[in-house]
Amino acid sequence: MAITKYIGTGAVKDADFKEISWVGLTKGGNTVTIKLHNAINMGNIDWTFAEKNDVVPSIEFTACYTNTDAASDSTLEPYEIEINGSTVNASDGIILGAGKFYIGETLVALTRGGGQFTVEREYREINADGDRGAVKGRVVMEGSRPKLTMNVLTMLANISSLYSSIEVSA
Repeated sequence: MAITKYIGTGAVKDADFKEISWVGLTKGGNTVTIKLHNAINMGNIDWTFAEKNDVVPSIEFTACYTNTDAASDSTLEPYEIEINGSTVNASDGIILGAGKFYIGETLVALTRGGGQFTVEREYREINADGDRGAVKGRVVMEGSRPKLTMNVLTMLANISSLYSSIEVSA
């Protein structure tokens, strides 16, 4: 019987940054793809074991910027939402919750409870004496953290691709 052993490396490597995507459908049958670029799982390994239940950890990938020049003209965030086809009416544009998660071109695993896409944005208001609240033209977006979370049902074959700083031991 073969034994696979995983070890924590204690170091983040370039290979820990991956292209992550979720592919699903709208009610009208159009494909929706959400992609995170240079995404890394900075979360902990957190597996809950319970009798008569399956292990379904939430794996959260955060997209990372590659541009470190704050003076750059590029403000593009490291994610994309792609919708194939056109929406004829409002109900056709409803995104259905079932979809598949990929790391690169590889299907990750079975999921239970789907997942979640969020973009956490940080804004700064430039305030002046007498302002009653936010003022148009003086709100600046300082940054964002696009995240894609997947609730993974089966994952043993993919541990080293789902978590950073872990690899198969020789």
